[in-house]
Amino acid sequence: MFKNYMKVALRSLLKNKVFSSINIVGLSLGLTAVMLILLFVQDEVSFDRFHQKGDRLYRLTATYTSPEGNQRNMGITGTPHGPSFAAEIPGIETFCRLKGWDMLVKKGTDAINEEVLYVDSSFFSCFSFPLIEGNPDKALTGAYSAVISEDMASRHFGTSDVLGKTIEVDLDGKFELFTITGVAQTPPTNSSVRFDVLIPFNRSLPTDAADREKSEREWLSYHLNTLLLLRGNADPAQVQAQFQEVFRKHAGAEFDRKQKERNSSDRLSFGIQPYTSIHLDPAYSMGNGVNDGSNATYSYILLGIAGLILFIACVNFINLTLARSLRRSKEIGVRKVTGSSRRELIFQFLTESFFLSLLAFLPALVLVNLLLPEFSSITGKALDVSYLLTLSNITLFAGLLLVVSLLAGAYPAFVLSGFRPVETLYGKFRLAGRNLVGKSLIVLQFSIAVFLLVGTFVFQSQFNFIADTDPGYTTDRVLRLEVPQERPGLANQLRNTIAGISGVEQVSLRSSGWRASSDFFIDNERPKEGVYFEQIDAKHLPLLKVPVVKGRNFMEGNSSDLKSGILVNESFVKEYIKAGNDAVGQTIEKEKEQVRVPFTIIGVVKDYQLGSFKEKIRPMMWYMGTAEDMGWMYVKLKPGASSTIAQIGREFHKSVPYFPFNYEFLEDERLSAYGDDKRWKQVVTYAAVMSVLISALGLFGLATLSMEQRTKEIGIRKVLGASILQISGVMSMDYLKLIIIAFAVAMPLGYYVSQQWLEGFVYRVNLGSWIFLASGGLVLLIALLTVASQAVRAAWADPVESLKNE
Repeated sequence: MFKNYMKVALRSLLKNKVFSSINIVGLSLGLTAVMLILLFVQDEVSFDRFHQKGDRLYRLTATYTSPEGNQRNMGITGTPHGPSFAAEIPGIETFCRLKGWDMLVKKGTDAINEEVLYVDSSFFSCFSFPLIEGNPDKALTGAYSAVISEDMASRHFGTSDVLGKTIEVDLDGKFELFTITGVAQTPPTNSSVRFDVLIPFNRSLPTDAADREKSEREWLSYHLNTLLLLRGNADPAQVQAQFQEVFRKHAGAEFDRKQKERNSSDRLSFGIQPYTSIHLDPAYSMGNGVNDGSNATYSYILLGIAGLILFIACVNFINLTLARSLRRSKEIGVRKVTGSSRRELIFQFLTESFFLSLLAFLPALVLVNLLLPEFSSITGKALDVSYLLTLSNITLFAGLLLVVSLLAGAYPAFVLSGFRPVETLYGKFRLAGRNLVGKSLIVLQFSIAVFLLVGTFVFQSQFNFIADTDPGYTTDRVLRLEVPQERPGLANQLRNTIAGISGVEQVSLRSSGWRASSDFFIDNERPKEGVYFEQIDAKHLPLLKVPVVKGRNFMEGNSSDLKSGILVNESFVKEYIKAGNDAVGQTIEKEKEQVRVPFTIIGVVKDYQLGSFKEKIRPMMWYMGTAEDMGWMYVKLKPGASSTIAQIGREFHKSVPYFPFNYEFLEDERLSAYGDDKRWKQVVTYAAVMSVLISALGLFGLATLSMEQRTKEIGIRKVLGASILQISGVMSMDYLKLIIIAFAVAMPLGYYVSQQWLEGFVYRVNLGSWIFLASGGLVLLIALLTVASQAVRAAWADPVESLKNE
């Protein structure tokens, strides 16, 4: 029986090549989208699941809660939290602190930036990163021991047999020698903690005994990740309930004092976050050794987009199958008269659906293979073709094939199997509700297409706005490069050397990134939130063309500016300087070891958007630093100096041959803040193109069938004198109405979702009516061209041929 069904399915496929091809292409595109996104989601949910003790591993978190209920969540804590909580709370088996960033690692004369983590010796007791060489219990117990990854061993030594060999790590501008005591398997890409080098956490603490003791008591300084491994019988809720008591015991008085100085009533509490959930939980900050996570919402949205595309493809299948019912009505009638039951007919149509889906599935696998590198680039993943061949994915895709077969074939099967044999044999059957169901599906199909096009235009408009809007500083021909800080005078020498290159216009120095601090007082009051500050030289603001709107800039060689001068921006003045007071000349006291050191505001800098447009311009301060304080150099190139960068690189390597010449244009750095949004724009654009293409293919098939079924009507109209243009207009009008309805359905949803996304930007484009008109107009144009092409072809046909059998 099944063999017969397959023969019938194959015969139907070959007999209706155009419509079968439309269905196969549409389903292939839909299946491709779903399979790619399922691979993405599978990778997302697999993060950190490989740790054997993952069900007992938690990250310590801190939360400030205001009297109004507003919360500021932090995934980072301080040096004393882990040791104290583990020592005083019975439910905690052990702890592991980790923090790190890219550091220079030198072997011989070659230095490369590697990801270095400071970790406690309990690291391998908490995490499942197997050692290829070395003892995990002893590998990190020595003060100058180091564990490196297998990849790094291959890069630096060409082998994993490296125990006892040495590397040098740049710690705060000074290379220190470490002995390799272990080689770990390279962390997988679905790990939130990745590393090239592990060194003992104590190497991050001050070497002076008094300073180290002070650091180990800093309960209100948050700069690292603390992982807690609970005991097997421990209740996480009970463990969490004991944090506050321990904290109050050690730091309650200090916390109360600082809150009083800030005039703040915020409460501080501690919690634990399951380690296996941190990748998809955006509630807490990442960094300091834990790689940036994702958001489960993104996966849901991507699955939704893939589902919509597949749904559009299934709608094509349903509509075309129903539209072709006239051709197959007599076949159905004959089968019923010869004894076929409705159940057998349903099974036949479902078999045809499965066969067609299977034919669509094969090219979809090829497309996934071809598109996976581009998709990996868009999503920032390292997805591989081999993922498709795992048992779980084969099972998943087999299930997907069955779902698509049922989704596309179930409704037509039940409808077509219900035809009455007498009516079908005499050609008098009518498909009840056919027009309503078919038209509703077309409206839904094109509503999705319009909705996705609206998203594409909104994304593009916002990115154009970001690219075209002046951030308040120049990025034209400005590049930033990292400079070493290991010996006095080196940065100054390098600046002077590069400034002397003929293609260089200006050079300035800046400290290595912004830091936030609330350890200062204005009018004897401490700010409630940390203010961002950095150190710059006197040439930095002029190089970026950032004006000082009041007072003056730093003066090179001015010892007073270097000792006690400070610049603030306009936002700082609005936030912290009382109305009516002149900011220039105001004194700010910076707290250093509970001693207040006075600084004087010498100038007010015009606000500029240093961060993302998603953030409001923050209050900022600038101190004047010496060359030795700086980690970044900014170089302004002269116009047309194409060979200047290579020349800068040569001079750079002459001064520091071991240090990598890493540079980035300032404009690229500025736009990199929108990497996630750019990826979303690409995903939505591809989805919109696919949805419009699949919808247009389906409409082409429906229009073709419609013209075939209306050949006699077209012939009569032509005999009565109707022109080709008039006939095409009449034939297209039904579809025009449906597209207009689809436009009306999609607009409100498109507006709402676009507005919600734009709410994430403090500075954003206004939603103009052109976005919606362009989206609807483009879909309408494509639909009309698709239908009109078939209408014109039908109208050109000889009316004698269409009427001779009447």
